[in-house]
Order: sequence, then C-alpha cells, then structure tokens
Amino acid sequence: MEELVDFGFVEREELMVSPSGDGEPTLRSAKFLQPTVNSTDGSVFEIPIHCISSVPATFEPKNWALEVKYNGWRYPQKEWRTWVEKMCSLHESTWKKSGIREAIWSSTYKIQINNDLVLGLAEKWCPDTKSFIFPWGEATITLEDLLISGYSVLGSPFFTGLETEELKEIEVKLNQARKELNRSSSKKPDHGAWLKKFMGSHSDIEHEAFLALWLSRFVLPGSSSVIVQAVFPIAIHLSRGTRIALAPTILASIYRDLGLLKERIVALAELENSGDKYQVLEIPICSPFQLVQIWAWERFKEFRPKTNLIKIGEPRCAQWHKQMTGVGNVRTILDSAGVSFDWRPYAKHLNNWNLPEFYAEKEMSVSVDADLPEEFLSFAFCLRTSELVGLDCVENYFPHRVAMQFGIDQDLPGCVARANDTHVAWNCYSKPITCQTLYIPPRLYEAGVTTRYSEWWKQSKLSLKFESEAPLPKKKALPIVLSTPRRSKAAKVSSLVGSKKRLKRTTESSCTTSTEVSVKRLDGVNEGDGTPFCSSSSLKSSEKSSKTLIQKKKDIYVAVTLGKPVETSKEKEKVCDVSASSVLSSEKLPPSLLAKELNDSPVPPGFAPKFNLVETRDSVDKDDPTIAEY
Repeated sequence: MEELVDFGFVEREELMVSPSGDGEPTLRSAKFLQPTVNSTDGSVFEIPIHCISSVPATFEPKNWALEVKYNGWRYPQKEWRTWVEKMCSLHESTWKKSGIREAIWSSTYKIQINNDLVLGLAEKWCPDTKSFIFPWGEATITLEDLLISGYSVLGSPFFTGLETEELKEIEVKLNQARKELNRSSSKKPDHGAWLKKFMGSHSDIEHEAFLALWLSRFVLPGSSSVIVQAVFPIAIHLSRGTRIALAPTILASIYRDLGLLKERIVALAELENSGDKYQVLEIPICSPFQLVQIWAWERFKEFRPKTNLIKIGEPRCAQWHKQMTGVGNVRTILDSAGVSFDWRPYAKHLNNWNLPEFYAEKEMSVSVDADLPEEFLSFAFCLRTSELVGLDCVENYFPHRVAMQFGIDQDLPGCVARANDTHVAWNCYSKPITCQTLYIPPRLYEAGVTTRYSEWWKQSKLSLKFESEAPLPKKKALPIVLSTPRRSKAAKVSSLVGSKKRLKRTTESSCTTSTEVSVKRLDGVNEGDGTPFCSSSSLKSSEKSSKTLIQKKKDIYVAVTLGKPVETSKEKEKVCDVSASSVLSSEKLPPSLLAKELNDSPVPPGFAPKFNLVETRDSVDKDDPTIAEY
C-alpha cells in the first residue's frame, strides 16, 4: 500500500474517452486526483470481485425476509419549526459562525422514505472501495454532498473536550435535566419530553438544549428516540460559535451503515439459497440515511420526484419536502442509468439557491495561503483521500475513485494505506493543505476517463458479471440467536422458553450497541417500545407456519450452523454478551440469522399497496416513531 498522499493534482497528456467508452479517443491535457497510477502493472486499487455477488436472485424487497429500522431517519416534530424560528432569531449569527445554519433549517423539512431505492443502492455498495459499483461506473456519497447539505468539513473534531469551568457547568445542567426526565413517568429523556421541557422556557441553557435535541435527532442519532448524552459537549461548543467538523463524522456513520446493510442483503441471499423460508433478518440503521436517498434523487432522474420551488433563503433539500414517487425495479434502473447519471448536479443553476464559489464558470488556479476563502478550502478537503472519524467507527474516504463527481478526469485509482486509529486518522484528515495552488474545474466541464481506465473497467466488469452469475458458495457457520430485551448499554442475547412466548427486542442503547440482528414481530411493531419498523418480509401460509412452529416446539433453544442443527433443548437459558466493538466493525461483523415466530397477519407490514414507501407520524407529547405502519 502507498502512504496517504497529500492533496494535489497530476496533469499530463493522455488519450481520453467519455465515461461510457463511446467515441474515438482524444489526446488532450488532463488533470487527475492523487493517488493515481498510469499502468495496470502498478498497485491499482482493484474492485473486489465479490462486491456485487451473492445478492438475492430477484429484486423484490416486499418479499424479502429483511426488516430495516431507520432509527436515524427522523421527521421533524410538529413544534420543531417554531422552536427553530425562535432560536434563529436569537442566535443566527452564532449558527453562521459555527457553520450549522443551513443544516438546522434542513431539519425542518420532511424527506419521505423510499425503501426500495435505499435497498437497491445498498445492493451496489462495496465496503472495500466505499462506493456504489454499477455496471457503467463507480460513484459514491462524498464530503461534497454533506457540505451542500449544510455540514462543515472544517473545524475541530467532535470529541473536543470542554476546557473552562463555565462550559463544564453547562454540561452539568444538561445532564441534570436528562436525569430529571429519567425519573419522570416516561422513564427516559425522549425527544418529545425534552422539547416540552425547554421550548419557550427562557432557561439559561435553552440554546444548548435546543442544539442537543437537533444533534440527537437529526445529526448523530442513537438507536432510540432519546437525548444522546455524548452530544452535550458538541452542543455547547456550537452554541459558542465554535466550528465542529460534523460532515466527516456523519459520512463515517453512513459508510458504516451501508456496509452493515450490504452484509444483511448478502446474508439474505444465503438464507434464500439455503431453502429456509421461515427466518427473518433485521437491522437498525442509526445514521441519517435520508442523505443517501437525496444523493440518489439528485443524480438519477428516473427516481426523482416532482420538486418544490425553493424560496429565497431555504436550503437545497426544501425541493424534496414531502415529495414521494414510486419506481419500478430499482436494480434494473440502476444498472442501465449510466447515460442519464448526473455527475455534478450541484454545479447547475437552481432557482433561489446560491451556487458555492467553487462552482466557477471557468477553470481557476487559486493560491493556497492564509487568504484562501473558506469555501475553496472546504472544497479542497472534499478532494483529499483520508479517514473519517465517526462516533464509533473509522471509515476510509476515497474521492480519487470518483473524480468525475468533482469535475475532474478519472485515471486508474492508486492504493491507499489505512491508519485505523482515531487520533491518527483525525490528524491525517485535518492536516493543512500544503500544495501551492488549488485547481477549480469549470462547473459545466464534462470529465472523461483515460483509455487504460476504460479498458480496466471493462475487464473488471467482466469479472464482476462472472462472479455475480456464479452459484452461491456453501453456507458459512452463521448462528441463529434469539434475543430478549435488556436495558443496558451492552446488548444481551438470550433465548426464551415456551413456544407461545413472543420474541422481542428493545433497543434503548446508543447507536454504538444496536446494530445486531434480532427477532421482531411480523405485525410491524416492536413490543415494549411501540416503534414500528419497515418490513421487507412476506408471511407464509398458515399450514407451513403451523408445521414450522410444531417442529420448533421440540427444541426452542436452537443455535445452528446453517443446514446443521445443534441439539440444545436440555440446556438452561443462555445469555451471551455482544461487545460493541464486534457489533460495530464494518469489516468483521458477520450477518447473524435469527429464528422468527410467525403470526397470522395476511400481508407484509410496512408497505403501501402499490409502492414501497413508508410514512411516519408526528407527535409532540410523546416522541414520534421513526417509521409508522400503513
């Protein structure tokens, strides 16, 4: 592996072709993002041949035995906009200084969930390259997308501590308020109770409390609708105008969850191939996944709903507010969307939305010095390979693989080393830009690829196609575990005695301990917390269901390797700790399969008759669930 290179461009004469490979090659001067290699004999960052293999044979999410709970996809509460307007009138200058004004206003808009589209994208995700691998090319969500959404790529890390006694005292007050809600009738500091306690209270910590709710609900959400204690220092810093680099933290969590969701889809294919149709995989997604859907809407016109007219001063996401659309087979559309894919949607004019300075009409070379405008410096950070430090993960960032998304020509991507350490990764991300000039491409420039990249991609696609059409490999040892609810920060897994007992699971811990697969009821509601989920499972006939339950009565305690059951009926109830580190690793976490008890519901929960779209309910007295049942 090559060492992480500093930001910079390489310019050379090359034979260039269009991304589709059509037309005659043209010899011209081209600029490339580092690190690149100019020969396939070098250390090319290859696409793993397994990245698109082992997906379900057909794209029918409504029939998949998969349940996705979008814990991080929160809709605004009824009174949230009112509170935002009040706080903005008092603290707008502070929000601009800390770089969060646009992001806060974005949280007042409702982005409807299209589950089919999200799962279709997750199928294409490659955890190694941190990108979507389509037959026609490679693309991904980048720091540029987070920057456009209003999150800063510059500033201090989220783990910056509080140094003064004044700031520490504010944290003590926030913690005290959280404890008071823990002793209330709800027994938890949920979002609705927090809003009621502080909105219009004229408390000396109302602004900090407001930011704590915004961070806990829309930016760095946990697995349940409670105020996340870890965001208090961030909220306090932001309330003082301190800039925190939220963009890399959020993007790290999105990369992590895309990897976990891809693992579940691969496990689903293996489950399908095993012939066992009575098991269901479930996964909670804790990152703000609406940003992934917005990324797709901006680039794929086939999925794009009718847009709203943005009013002056509104954020870009206002065009998607409450808009919904139904689509056909997402897999097929993604595979054939190469010609229509919009590589640079933000560089085009949009009524009442101001283009950032780095979307210039003509190419520019800007001197990198102390006078470099903040927008240009932010753009430079979007172009540099690095590692993104999240609350509970460290993820690679490879913009050089998708240079055309920045208006820059594409060459063979070079390999990049990984530090895999929080502080080392942050130091690498935040180090100063040392190149002398920053190249800014014309905003309407249509980037191309080198002929060697085009040939390399064609060969890679052949390997991928061959692998995806090959028969699925034999099953690995994937244990089936039954879960029991437990109110602790470390999730516990156990099996319950008695075939008539409901299997349930509650997730009250933070996102750092909630990514395991567990058993859920098939009626769309988790027992205990009242939070509906988005189900992609289908119910089987009552005859098969009864037969399966009778067989399970023989031995409720089951831990199996697929195709090879292990007798455990005489054992006592076993409780097994699941460590946060093993759960959260996007590289090592195996997909766990769970036994599922069926009920008599006649239709799959969580889906409309025509389109796989999911609504949520609004609530003020009690925090509204993430996903509501149809």
